[in-house]
Amino acid sequence: MINFRKNSPCWLDAQPVLRSWYETTLGGAVLDTVTDKFDDILPGIFGYQGVQVGQIAPQRELLASAGLHRRIVVDSCAEASNSHITGELEHLPISNNCVNLVFFPHALEFCDSPHGALREADRVLTADGHLLIMGFNPYSQFGMRRALGRSVPWTGKTYSRARIEDWLSVLGFRVVATETVFLRPPVNRARVLSSTRFLEKTQRLFGFAGGVYLIHARKQTIPMSLSRQQWLQPRGRLVHGAFAQHASRVAARVNADPHQRNSKKDKD
Repeated sequence: MINFRKNSPCWLDAQPVLRSWYETTLGGAVLDTVTDKFDDILPGIFGYQGVQVGQIAPQRELLASAGLHRRIVVDSCAEASNSHITGELEHLPISNNCVNLVFFPHALEFCDSPHGALREADRVLTADGHLLIMGFNPYSQFGMRRALGRSVPWTGKTYSRARIEDWLSVLGFRVVATETVFLRPPVNRARVLSSTRFLEKTQRLFGFAGGVYLIHARKQTIPMSLSRQQWLQPRGRLVHGAFAQHASRVAARVNADPHQRNSKKDKD
């Protein structure tokens, strides 16, 4: 995807401006749509704790509907954003293999190394952990709006869902679901957003053109030592059983045929 901006702000600098944008009329409408979609996705995710990387809505708990014991928010400045931990996107202050869900809102768009950010999510996730990615769809009205934008969030680098899915497959993630939401135009006017609400009913026909994409992926790790044990044990029993059955059939045929017994004695 063509990047119309030579320089995009880094993730640390973009967070305060993203929060301000999501307090606008358009940003609030986007959050309402995304939250409704999360109510369908998150209840099926369970575990001890989840992490949201980037505080875009201090007044909302976006992961509230997930079946998690703890929900942690990491941001560039925890005190200013009402978050739990101050950290960086590519160097999360979290131990390995201890998180059941990682949520990236606009993280890849303001990151110098999106591959590094995904590897960091892979590091902190448990063997069967979930990754949820949210961003602006370049093939939508939001993508066209970005060509004219000169401030956050329009200055970020947008990536197609297919490209992100390729990155995830390299890391061993399985994409569970992906779709786009919010078919209304990116106009920061309450009257326009209200009058175009009917467009959301055309989701089945024009769902690919939604302004915001959501990708739900799951980490998959195969424990090789466990698989080796599971393979060796059944194979050992099957080979032994097959050999025993074959030997018993040969013995039965020999005992039933006296000529075979006599020929065997002659050879001896």
